[in-house]
Amino acid sequence: MKSLLIPAALILATAGSVSAMTAGNGLSSFDRHELRQAVPGIEIGALTQTEIGAIVTILNGDNRNKGAEIRAYLK
Repeated sequence: MKSLLIPAALILATAGSVSAMTAGNGLSSFDRHELRQAVPGIEIGALTQTEIGAIVTILNGDNRNKGAEIRAYLK
């Protein structure tokens, strides 16, 4: 029984670190930083999962003016 508890503890520790990285909203700390740079003052906590998915797609794209594209999407 103890041999099963150790892997379970490792799994829980790993899951906790991943959720801390994304802060529960699907954005990595890098994406949050890039989003705040592109759209100053944005309320990240108010975004829906659909909006976050679209924003991550924009952030990962080649467009040079990501802030304008994100603002246009959110209107």
